[in-house]
Amino acid sequence: MSDERQASFHMNEGALPLDVPGTWEDKTIHVLRLPGHGHAAASLVVTREMLPLGRDVPGYVSDELERMKVALPEFAQMGRLPVRWPDMEGEAIMTRWKSDEGLMDQIICCRPAAGRRLLVFTATHPAPMPTGTYHAMIAAISGFRPRAPDGAVPPPGAAAAND
Repeated sequence: MSDERQASFHMNEGALPLDVPGTWEDKTIHVLRLPGHGHAAASLVVTREMLPLGRDVPGYVSDELERMKVALPEFAQMGRLPVRWPDMEGEAIMTRWKSDEGLMDQIICCRPAAGRRLLVFTATHPAPMPTGTYHAMIAAISGFRPRAPDGAVPPPGAAAAND
């Protein structure tokens, strides 16, 4: 698509008339779902978390993987893949676990947002995740472009200001 407005999903659509104290945490969730048949569709969920004091992103991810091993039946880490955004590098972790609906393949990727805020990208599909879906999810996650301090979002392919 040549029209940037159609080619991008902007997460900050507007504002609410609320006086939100600075102690509140942004826990908004975006759930995007690829069209599919029944429960066999892929989803990409973007959540916001606060990085605990004294933790870095790799430590946070390690803690979350340990939590998932305990909480999710048949949890297995299947691999890791580097992810490069315009302003930093990260890592996507491929996992598989059993839900009530059967085996699920999941891609999990965390990146700092502002201050101690994290964006957590979680792509899920019933196992096995089709190759095309896998590539589409990795492309969506690695295609994330953070807003500049002035609120502008750089166009796809634009280099970050610090590159």
